[in-house]
Formats: sequence, structure tokens, C-alpha cells
Amino acid sequence: MAKKIKLAKDGIKSNYSGGDDYDLIIIGAGVTGLTAGLMWLKNTDGKKTLIVEKNGYPGGYVTAYQRGDYVFETTQLFPDVIDILEYLDIDLKLRKFKGTYMRSLVVHGDDVDEYRIPVGAESFARYLMSIFPEDAHKVERFIDYSTDLFAQVRKLKAFPRITDMIAIPFAAPKVVANLNRSYADLLDKIGIINPKLREVLETFNAFSGIPPDKTSSIISTGAMLASMTNSFRTVGYFDEFPALMSRLFQERGGEIRLSSPVEKIEVVDGKVVGIRVKGDDTIIRAGSVVTTIDPMVAMRGLVGDEFLPKKYVKRLENTLMSPSSFNVALGLDDGVDLKELDLDYPFNVISTGLGSMERLYEGFLAGENAFSEDCYHAAVVCPSLTTGAKNTITINVIPFPMGKWSEWRKNDRKRYVEEKEKMGDFFIKIVEKHFIPELSKCIVEKDISTPATYARYSGSPTGSIFDMATTVDQFGPKRLPMKTPIRNLYQPKFAYGIFGGMMNGLQVVDLILDRAVNDGNSLLNPR
Repeated sequence: MAKKIKLAKDGIKSNYSGGDDYDLIIIGAGVTGLTAGLMWLKNTDGKKTLIVEKNGYPGGYVTAYQRGDYVFETTQLFPDVIDILEYLDIDLKLRKFKGTYMRSLVVHGDDVDEYRIPVGAESFARYLMSIFPEDAHKVERFIDYSTDLFAQVRKLKAFPRITDMIAIPFAAPKVVANLNRSYADLLDKIGIINPKLREVLETFNAFSGIPPDKTSSIISTGAMLASMTNSFRTVGYFDEFPALMSRLFQERGGEIRLSSPVEKIEVVDGKVVGIRVKGDDTIIRAGSVVTTIDPMVAMRGLVGDEFLPKKYVKRLENTLMSPSSFNVALGLDDGVDLKELDLDYPFNVISTGLGSMERLYEGFLAGENAFSEDCYHAAVVCPSLTTGAKNTITINVIPFPMGKWSEWRKNDRKRYVEEKEKMGDFFIKIVEKHFIPELSKCIVEKDISTPATYARYSGSPTGSIFDMATTVDQFGPKRLPMKTPIRNLYQPKFAYGIFGGMMNGLQVVDLILDRAVNDGNSLLNPR
């Protein structure tokens, strides 16, 4: 029997006092919820605050877990969130990646193009210009334009007032120009038509599971610059991050109630008055409530359509959630030298190039699996090269539809196991061919997560891993607003990932406190 490995998340226990009246209740102890809680405590004095979490530990999708003698993780890297960590006095030991940000393989039948994308926008530009000298001026223009665009995003207010809106066309003209522009449209505008160059540039967009002709150019360029400029990961297991946030939240006076799924958000006369936890008839009252969970579950399930305007219900019905994922976590024998295999990067990516993400996304929308030997996209990460633990790799695949995964898991367990093993073997063979020779012979432990796994864990029926999809028609002012139709009920959905989640937490507290924290800015720039 495997010896239990001590994980930081296991040290976090509920400290719920049994109170029934709070100034703020936060639903969900993921990165957004914990950031909101810490922001609230830092900027209020003596306010009673409660975070309610359905699972038995905090972290949401940022966690780690043990299988056999191995620890697997669900997160790959930190983008540049150092400023907000310092603002919240979160002293987390991080490894900063230097040199190469991504090793990318693009497969065309028997031919494979390999790229080593360096850290930093300027280095990236020089690298691309050296590979594609005939497109050097276009590369330079693209990087300069993207950098200016990201800088202008920093000038925006998260919740603009009339005076702010008047100033936007002058302060952020590139943002205005890109509000309805997809990432593919931006590449077209720059004149980038070289298919191999586009394959490299579209790699960044692919992590969201949304094809370049559908995803927002602002989100794609921002994610590219934020992640490649400063990339980190925890030196220890990734669960240390939410565990530390939780401990600090509790030490600073906040309460956390674990293993407590919320059953109802109570509304009276159009105003939120509190919540009810499953199995407990007591209403826990609150001055304000922040929900960080799937908006369909929160608004249509916990609140109820009868409390919402018909237009808002219609908007919810038309909201597209992000794709789910298929994840293969492998524990390998000690004889495998992952560093010698040249895998010590934030991401090792393998894909079948232009058009693949479009085909995979069409399959996702149809609820079908469109992955095949000539159409795939996957990321390979090796956490153990940083943690120093036993050899582990993670193969993360997106976009994946829910399809019949939940149905199989519930009603036909044998079929469920067969299908996930078959799919897992498919991706293992791809990695075996291009990254780790004889990988299948080195596997000691295997754990496969399907869309049904993500749905069970998060409560999102679609198993979405990035919340609302970042399509052009769901970005900026077209995204579900943070302020819901229910007074004092808030739903922060600015963006996805660790960076987006922390900005969500910052923005919602700034909104509740009428800009007292961050002066209404979309990114961190405190008063």
C-alpha cells in the first residue's frame, strides 16, 4: 500500500463558527473566491466574511492529488501575477522559467516542424524574425501592436462610468478597434498569411480551446504576453497556492466552510439576503453574495428563473460555456530521465497545425469527439522536474465536449472505463512517438480525467474548465456583467485561468466597495 504523501490542501480545515449573519458570503473556494476574500479583508475593517465550498478542500481547478506513490497536478503554470501576490502579502515560493517558454511540434504527416519559443515578447519577435525573415516586418508589427493593445487594456475601467466611456476612444483606441475582432482577423489585418508563421502564432490561442476565428483578439494577445513575459510555477505541489491563500484568509479573520454545497441563493424583493447549504434549513444571511461557480448553476439553479428578468434568462440560455478537457496523468518509473528528453519547459505542445482547432471546435459544438491521427492538439507538462518528486507527466487535451461521458459514468461504468482508456492510449501513443520513446512501457501509475470528472468536481454540467467561452461575442461589454439583476449578488467572470481568476476577485471587491480598492481599474493599480 502506498505511503500517504502530505499535501498542503489537507492541512486546511473548516473554521466555520456556525454564524448565521455575514457581511459577505463567497460561493466557491477557488482562486477567484480566495482572492476576493483576501481583497475584502485587506480593504475592510472587521467585516464578517464566509467562503462556502462544495469540496472538502480549497483550490477549485488549482490542486494536486495522490495516486499510488505519485502526486498529480491539475495546473500547469502561473502567468505574471507577482504584483497581486505582493499586494495581498502572499509569500509563495515560485520557480521562474527562463530561456524557453514553449517547445512546440507541428505535425504534417511524416514531417514535423519544431519551434522553441523564448521567454519575453522582444526575444519572441527576434526568434520569429530569424525563422521567417521574409515576414520580419509583419512579426515586428504584430508584437508592437499586441504590446500597445495590452498596455491600453490597463487603462480601462472594469465598470466604466459615463466620463470613463467618453475617454475610452482616446485612451484606448486599439481596444475599441478590437472589441469585435477575432484573433484570426487581427493576424489578417497585420497581413500575416504565411501558414507556418500562423501555426506558431495560433499556438497561444489554442490553449483556450477556441479557434482563432472565434476567440477575442484582446484575450488572445493578452494571454500570450502575460504568460510568455513572466512564467512561474510553484516549487512545491500546486495545491500549496490555494492552501496558503486559505490559511492567510483564516488567519486574517475569514471563515471557510468546506464540504458544503450551496443549495439555494435566497432572494427577497429582488435583493439577495443569504444562502442555504444542502442539508441545512438555516438561512445564512449576508449583506452581499459573490458567486464564482458556473453561471448557469448559480443563476438558473440556485437563484431560479422566477427571480430573474426574462431578458437575462434568455442571455443565460445563449451563453456558451468553454470546452471541457481530457487529461492523462502518468507516473513513470525512475529510469526515465525527463530532463534528458528535453521536456523541462512550461509547455511542450504538439498539434497538427492550421485548421485543426477549427475542426476540433466544430466537433465540440456538435457534442462529438473530433480527435484523430491527423487532427489533434495537446500539451505535455512535467511537474516533477520542478517538485523533485517521482517522475510525472501530464497530457492535457482541449477542446473536449461532454458528449456521453457523464451518461456513461452514471449508467454504464464498464463502457466509461473502456472509452477513457482507449482515448488515453491514443494520446499516450502520440507523446510516445514524438516526445518520450517507449513511454507505454514506463508507466507505473495512470489517472485519466474526462469531462465527466470535471463536471463532478466543479458542479458545471458541461465540465467547462475555463468558465464562459472567450468568443468575440462574449467578451468585454458583451460578457455577463459582474453585477447581476439581483441587488448585492455579484458574479465575477472577467477572464479565465489564474491571472483571470485573481483579476476577477480584485474587480468584484472593488465594485462592491465603490472603487475604494483599485479605482475601478480593470487590472491591478491600487489607490
